[in-house]
Amino acid sequence: MGSPKMLLSWGDTTVLECIIKKAKTLSPKQIVLVSGAQHSALEKITEKFGIQIAQNPQWERGMGNSLAFGIKTLMDQAIKGVLVLLADMPTITADDLNGLLETFTSSEAEIVCTQYLNTQGVPAIFKHSLFAQLSQLDGDLGAKQLFKLEGIKLASYSVKKDYEDLDTPDAYQRLKDKYGL
Repeated sequence: MGSPKMLLSWGDTTVLECIIKKAKTLSPKQIVLVSGAQHSALEKITEKFGIQIAQNPQWERGMGNSLAFGIKTLMDQAIKGVLVLLADMPTITADDLNGLLETFTSSEAEIVCTQYLNTQGVPAIFKHSLFAQLSQLDGDLGAKQLFKLEGIKLASYSVKKDYEDLDTPDAYQRLKDKYGL
């Protein structure tokens, strides 16, 4: 991208602030942002919103490693599960997050993932019973590999569109234009 995706402007805020505001609509017990190279800049935003930030010293190892690091900060807490939400998906809606949570609380599923037009993915909620497996992830592979584990109880919440990541400057500009930002 040439600059940290989470710090890009998104309307009158940043991409990260947009995601935090949507996550807060769920009234979670705790929000943990896993940071890497841009820790200091991200720390200012987390202070503003009163959320925890955890700097992964091995962030360069990939998304799986960062997710495992974040899960390790929650292992000993008495929580039912964790919502894994990427900070470069500002087009996700608060309604979709609420639908995901409602599906999690009303089902026996160990994982509730988002069902897009053509795939399943994050955001996803994982029961505490899967924290040990999540804490072992490494490399660029994220938690999606757990969706395919034999015997796993998986449910999904369907959304009407694919969420678009901000992976390139062109994608970022296209999304800003699309949403009138």
